[in-house]
Amino acid sequence: MNRYRFVYFLLAFFALAAISRLVDLQVVNGEKYLQESRMHLIRTSTVKAPRGEIMDRNGTPLVTNETVFAVRLYKTNSVTDSQLNAMLVGLLEKLENDGAHITDSFPLLGNGFSLKGEALSKWKEQYGLSPDADRAEVLSFFAKRYGVSESVQGEMRRTLIAQRYEMERTGFSESVSYTLATGISNELMISLLEQKLDYPGLVIETSPVRRFVHGTTAAHILGQTGKIYKEEYEVLRSKNYAMDAIIGKQGIERYLEDSLRGEDGLNRVAQNIDGESIRTEVEKAPKKGDNVILTLDLSLQKSAEKALSDALQYVREQSVEEDGDGANAFCGALAAIDVNTGEILALASAPTYDPARFYEDYEIISSDKNLPMFNRAIGGAYEPGSTFKMATALAALEEGIITPTDTIEDMGIYKYYEDYQPICWIYRGTGDTHGVVNVSEALKHSCNYFFYEIGRRTTIEKMNVYAHLLGLGEATGIELTEEENIGKLASPEQSEKDGEKWVPGDTLQYSIGQSKNLFTPLQLANYLATIVNGGTRYKTHIVKAVRDSQTGVLVQESKPTVLSQIDISPENRKAILEGMRDVVELGTASTVFENFNIPVGGKTGTAEVPGRADNAIFVGFAPYDNPTIAVCAVLEEGVHGANAARAVRDVLDTYFNSRVEEETIAKTNSLLP
Repeated sequence: MNRYRFVYFLLAFFALAAISRLVDLQVVNGEKYLQESRMHLIRTSTVKAPRGEIMDRNGTPLVTNETVFAVRLYKTNSVTDSQLNAMLVGLLEKLENDGAHITDSFPLLGNGFSLKGEALSKWKEQYGLSPDADRAEVLSFFAKRYGVSESVQGEMRRTLIAQRYEMERTGFSESVSYTLATGISNELMISLLEQKLDYPGLVIETSPVRRFVHGTTAAHILGQTGKIYKEEYEVLRSKNYAMDAIIGKQGIERYLEDSLRGEDGLNRVAQNIDGESIRTEVEKAPKKGDNVILTLDLSLQKSAEKALSDALQYVREQSVEEDGDGANAFCGALAAIDVNTGEILALASAPTYDPARFYEDYEIISSDKNLPMFNRAIGGAYEPGSTFKMATALAALEEGIITPTDTIEDMGIYKYYEDYQPICWIYRGTGDTHGVVNVSEALKHSCNYFFYEIGRRTTIEKMNVYAHLLGLGEATGIELTEEENIGKLASPEQSEKDGEKWVPGDTLQYSIGQSKNLFTPLQLANYLATIVNGGTRYKTHIVKAVRDSQTGVLVQESKPTVLSQIDISPENRKAILEGMRDVVELGTASTVFENFNIPVGGKTGTAEVPGRADNAIFVGFAPYDNPTIAVCAVLEEGVHGANAARAVRDVLDTYFNSRVEEETIAKTNSLLP
């Protein structure tokens, strides 16, 4: 009997405990537990750290951040693949109408592919596609891969596939969100929040994005940022990158990624089964990246880009009067450096593009035959033409082959070799010659005959020693190493590598800047700087300093670095510089610099290009008596070297006028009480 009482007592106790628990769950804490019961997942959400700013040498902002509304998607188990596609179509239509920024790197364009040659073949191979697969076949393959319905047609079909492609590349999953668009309007934000139940996993949040303060200015230098891809994440994951990180893709944004990126913060986001956020808690606040100060001068950079564009336009306008030569002068580059430090003051490439619209305009700029994304100032390699003659002169002078006063008579046809007899340009055009000239006069008149003779006497081996020391065919040291073309310095060894034989005539052509010589505008500017400063070749650099964005403390600073040295005798340097001064005052560039108020030295160059109009090159320095700046301009199909001199003149004008203004302001400020 007592045993039964004990059992009854036990049953009653458990019943009371259950009733008490039910009262607590449903009455006392009912609302709390109702919310918790709806919880499906607690996610860790990355709070994007603002990237550091990029400034010019005077602290003027070039790239900053602005906070915008972003549309982010979280993957939820309740949404099927077909439902995700349908949801994306609805969202993309709204976002496109709103003008929001949508990343699109899918290499399938409206009429072909953005990738070319080997890059396209590798991309197709990556997905198991036939090398011959055309646009329709590729589109069909990815439509099947992502389950895109046949009902989605036209441009939206490609747009949807492009977004699914981006989601795949960025690792979209239950643990990795995807930023669909940034920069949406307030109206669209409100509309999407009101319709949130129609878009499971959708979150509207603020996000820092890059703002290019001066539009297209310095686009090739600054570069772009973009979403991290799986292959990039595998390399960067050890540096605590999130799988949805934004990273530098080109230019300074890429080169100084470690400094600019900052430290992302973390939020804990509680979501219900429908993907709706219930609660957000800050776990770690974001820290802004370091600020980068470049050696560029903003006013000079703007001037360089305008001067380059104006010079190209001038050539095109003149082409009407010159039988069509120059009608296709749309491309070129300009580099300006400090001759005493190697600091890059301006670096321009034409045509250019708007980095703020890089992804929106990608189809247009990637299919442009003039390659606006190509940084010609450091990536384009050109025959130097007669701008190379200072290198030939320096080698002959320093090796004692000639002195500054030695003369050679231009006979029109150079007859030293029986089987190869090149002609001086003036003799070819008029039947006249330059007469008896010394090295300064030969530079002034750009006398080919003179340089054939001293080049032959000096030998290719000795000329190449000086060319290397002057940095021709060598890396300049600029930080954008992945984009730099080191060019090519012609030599018997290089010819052998190319399966060709070096003959005496090659030495003659080399001496006047032809043969197989190919150099970048930056190399030519630094080569000139080395000569005019007396023989010190500095490493060129475009990063001046890096500072902590919060404290201003110096994190990194660039100092002048010597790469090579030639102890040029003062007499030899004077002879070369006098010849360059005469080019500007009396020679081939005299009309361009007429009445210019700063003493300048320079050299024109014209290089033949098979099937096209000649390229125009000009290198110049100033002021003549105490050089501080060296500039090189190259105009593709620019016809005459003097046309390139127009761009250099405008840059020098800005450089010295701005300095006068700065000095005047500084002097005025010093007099203030």
